[in-house]
Amino acid sequence: MQLNSGARDIVADRPRPVEAPTIALRRIAAACRWAPFAATLVPAATIAGSPVHASALSIALAVAVSLACAAGAAARAPYTLITAVAGVCVAAACIWVLTQASYAALGVIVAPALGAAAGLSTAGHERAAGGRFDAAIAGAAALVLVAIRWSLDRDAMAVAAVAVVALPALLSIAAVRPRAGGRLAAGVAAAVLALGAGTVAYAGATTPSAGWFGALVSHGPRDQRMVAITFDDGPDPPYTLEVARVLDDHGVKGTFFTVGKALEARPDISRALLADGHLLANHSYHHDAVRWLDPSYGELGSTQDAFKRTLGVCPAFFRPPHGTHTPFMTRQADQRGMTVVTWDVSAADWATDDPALVARRVLDKVRPGSIILLHDGLDGHIGADRSVVVAALPMILDGLRERGLQPVTLDRLLGRPGYVERC
Repeated sequence: MQLNSGARDIVADRPRPVEAPTIALRRIAAACRWAPFAATLVPAATIAGSPVHASALSIALAVAVSLACAAGAAARAPYTLITAVAGVCVAAACIWVLTQASYAALGVIVAPALGAAAGLSTAGHERAAGGRFDAAIAGAAALVLVAIRWSLDRDAMAVAAVAVVALPALLSIAAVRPRAGGRLAAGVAAAVLALGAGTVAYAGATTPSAGWFGALVSHGPRDQRMVAITFDDGPDPPYTLEVARVLDDHGVKGTFFTVGKALEARPDISRALLADGHLLANHSYHHDAVRWLDPSYGELGSTQDAFKRTLGVCPAFFRPPHGTHTPFMTRQADQRGMTVVTWDVSAADWATDDPALVARRVLDKVRPGSIILLHDGLDGHIGADRSVVVAALPMILDGLRERGLQPVTLDRLLGRPGYVERC
C-alpha cells in the first residue's frame, strides 16, 4: 500500500526510536561527564613534588585557577567537535609540559590553559542523558591520579591524566555526535589553542633540558664516569674562594659561570680562579629577570667584553640566567662560537640553608655525564651568604668519589675548548 504525501510527512516527523546501544553509550558518557575535571589537580601534584618553593599557597592557587577556568569553559563554551578536539589536544600538551617542570611556578602558569582545556572537553557531556554518579566518578578519578603520582612518578600520572580527559570526551562525541562547529566555536578553540601554545612555549624557554629554541647542552656523555660541578652567580667574596679551596683540597677543578657586573666589581677573585686552573664561563652581565626578552640580547656580549678587559680571555660556554633561554640567546651564542649550557642536576641550594639536604639532592640525581648546578653567589650580588654550598661541597665530593664519578671541568666533560679566540 502506498502512502499519500501527507501521510509520508507525518511518518517522517515521528521521532525514531533510540537503539539500546546508543542509550547505554549516552549513560556511560553522562556518568563520566565531569571526570576531566580531575586533571585540574595535575598542576598541584607537580608543585607538591617540586623541591623549589612548593608552598601550600602555590598549591592552592594552582587548584583554584585550574578549577575556575575549567568551570568557566564547561559552562560557557559551545559544544562542538572542534572545541572538544581542541580541549583534548591542549590538555594533553599541558600535562606533558608539567612532567618536564623543575620548579613550582610552572604549575601555576600552566593551570589556566589546562583548566580551560579540561572544561572544553567536558562542555558537551551534560547533553548526554542520565548520570547519577558523575561527581563520584570525577572524585574517584582525582584520587587515582594522586595515588599514581605518589606511588609511581609524574610520567605515569601524565598518561593517566590524558586518559581521564580524552576517554570521556571521545565517549561524549560518540554518544551526542556534535556538529562540526561555527564561528563562535572556532574562535573559542583558537583562543584555547593560542593559550596552550603560549604556555608550552614559556615552559620550553624555562625548562633547562628543552632545546626547542636552539641547541643547548644539559649533560655530557653518559658512557663516561665523569661529571662537571658548575657554580653560578659569582664571584662572591668570601664564598667563591672558599668553594675553590674545598675543590683544591679534593684535587678537583670546577667551572664558574660568572656574572659580568660581579666580575667587574671583584676581578681579583676571578683572576685567582683562572690562575688556579678553574674554568670560567659567561652567565650574563646583570642576571635579571627581564633582559632575556630583548631580541638583541646584549647581555652576552657585555659579559664577554668584561672578560676580555679584566682577564684577557673569552669564555666558550654561556649559561642563561635562571636557565631561561630563547632563540635570541642561542643566535648570539652561535655567532660568537659559544655553546649554551644548562644542567641536569640541581640542588635548589638557594632555597635552603641545610647543607645535608643540598648534598642529598645532588647525590640522589647524579649520573655519569651529569652537569651539576650549584651557586657560589646569588644573582651577582656581592656579599650574598653562600655558606650552605661551602658546607655541602665536601659531602658532595665524597659522595661522588664513592659512586666512582670523577668531577672535571666542563670543557673536559664535553670535549670542547673552554675559551674562544675572539670575544
